Amino acid sequence: MTDKAHYPDLSSRIEALGQAELDDVKTFIGGLSDWECTALLLEITRCLDHTHVMQLLTVPQGEFLPGPDFSILCRGWNITLGLLMPRIGKLSGVPAIGSSPETQRMAISILHGAGRYVILTDSAERIRHGLISAHLDGDEITLSISELSLLDLFHDQIDRHRLSDLRSEILSDRPPGDPDAVRALRSEMADQTFRWEQACGVMVGYSSTFAIDQYFSDLQASQALEWKDDAGIHPDAALPGCNGGDLMATASVMLSFYLKHIIFVEEARKRFADVNHHMSLTIWKTRDELVKSLESVGSPKGVAEAVIDLLTVRSEDAGRFLDLGAPLIPMLIAISDEFLLTPASAIFQNPFTNVRLLRDKSIPGLADEVRIHRENWMAEDLYRLFAGTRFQRVSGQTKLTSKGRVVTDIDAAVFDWLSGEVVLFQLKWQDFSATNVRSQKSKAKNFVKGVESWGDKVASWIDENGVAKLCQALQIKLPAGREPSLIRMWGVGRSNARFESLGYPSSGGVLALTWPQVVRLRHEIGPDANVFEEITRRAMEEKSRPITRQPIPYEMRSRNMRLVFKDIWSASSEPTAIL
Repeated sequence: MTDKAHYPDLSSRIEALGQAELDDVKTFIGGLSDWECTALLLEITRCLDHTHVMQLLTVPQGEFLPGPDFSILCRGWNITLGLLMPRIGKLSGVPAIGSSPETQRMAISILHGAGRYVILTDSAERIRHGLISAHLDGDEITLSISELSLLDLFHDQIDRHRLSDLRSEILSDRPPGDPDAVRALRSEMADQTFRWEQACGVMVGYSSTFAIDQYFSDLQASQALEWKDDAGIHPDAALPGCNGGDLMATASVMLSFYLKHIIFVEEARKRFADVNHHMSLTIWKTRDELVKSLESVGSPKGVAEAVIDLLTVRSEDAGRFLDLGAPLIPMLIAISDEFLLTPASAIFQNPFTNVRLLRDKSIPGLADEVRIHRENWMAEDLYRLFAGTRFQRVSGQTKLTSKGRVVTDIDAAVFDWLSGEVVLFQLKWQDFSATNVRSQKSKAKNFVKGVESWGDKVASWIDENGVAKLCQALQIKLPAGREPSLIRMWGVGRSNARFESLGYPSSGGVLALTWPQVVRLRHEIGPDANVFEEITRRAMEEKSRPITRQPIPYEMRSRNMRLVFKDIWSASSEPTAIL
């Protein structure tokens, strides 16, 4: 194994390989005209849409990509879009070009090259932070996850998978629809399709019905509710020309259009062998056409226009894509002065998170408007987990004061009449979606220091003032002469909470939990005699339990080097990956 003293040289070498990959992509794009850049973006979007549908919805023989290659292509999207967007939007229409195996190979090559840049530079940074181990042998570099990463790297990610699995089990007795009815609906959709011949290839045409439209609208609505919560945009959040509820409702309808379109195309492929799948999936329309479509299903014109503006990516957004690590597929791209490109693969991402990531800096005050609702929102969600007469929930935030000044505050508190225990909560709604390790470390540091500082202040205040005064401050009503049997302190992160792998272990005074973990454990435990004790026990047990992974080896050629990713990508009972 290469000595750690040599890691800076090796990480710089890998980073240089990544930069060379990016330079190739920049050189290629730099040699294109504006028309050619628009045509390239169109074909790259077609390939991205085709790949997502093949990868995540259907698996035709020979079209399923290995997981690492799919990841690399997706990672290349932001960079490619960011480089192309300054050259887009200058035409009066959309290039009338077909999609052929030759153009598809060219587009995939560009995406993959940009993706290799992202993977290599990210790997170099993780080597510097001790999250990836590297071994150099001649012209071969072997990369593997370090022991440090295995401390907690996968736990917070897997909590989200575990919660989804639990929800699926809970809803298993309420299937989304009668299988026979769904088959009949799809058969009806197939009958509504027809070949749409164009000079550049055969596309799919179709007509819909109210029943078909309603089915996809209902299907997408439940997903939109979950996405709204994950994104952290409250329905009352004031956005330009609309509010968070308008954004959720309107974007949900648009996504139902997208999903319906994909299924129509899939049904048409079964009927017509000469349909060009790439061209049929990726379509475009004018802004006015989209506004009218939304008006026809009940969206006020002003709201429809405002939501479309929030969702549309334009040339001035290019720099944001170059800065973002995680792939962001927008619902709308201004591809010319009239037309909006509608990537079908946008249905596989949370559009509300995308709006927040894209607009939090470009729209003054948006970040603050989104943030002000989150604390109370998260507390309300928390209290729903402890509903009923057994639990006493504290209304609003409680400020602990001493000698006329505020020492700290308690975001939420719950008293269990049965066990006599009280849990005090510090709620953190931070976004750890950035793949940049430095950004992650900074947020991790703020989380751990903030939670532990809060825990120390609360503990000191209780030592000074006593448990009875704490209950008085919280306005907890207790039986005469009785005090809580135990005071617990929990710090809950909306997405992540454990950061030992990033160099910030918890001291143990405050139990750190993720929101998905709290929700899952609460539902798993049910009406246990001591709910808080059991959640604590299981959380501590899960923290120390290793995740069983199934490495997915991958080899990459870059310049004269062969890079072997030994276990950077891996699967488990809840598949996930480091990159």
